[in-house]
Amino acid sequence: MEHRPATGSCARCRASLGLAAVKAREAWYCCTACAEGRRAVPRPLSVPEARLYGRPQRFYRARRPKELRGTRPGP
Repeated sequence: MEHRPATGSCARCRASLGLAAVKAREAWYCCTACAEGRRAVPRPLSVPEARLYGRPQRFYRARRPKELRGTRPGP
């Protein structure tokens, strides 16, 4: 019995895997057309690649400590 993954995307077109998912050559494909190479148009990334990586902390503005955020500085 072959188990299909609950989450993931096609190795060729990056579509989400569903009930029609097929495993071929140790990779999961969304349908038999992708597994055989007949579906040639890959989907664009739904999230820009720059958003996939963390932003270094040095680009964030400095914040006051949590205890002092709600208070106004004294005169």
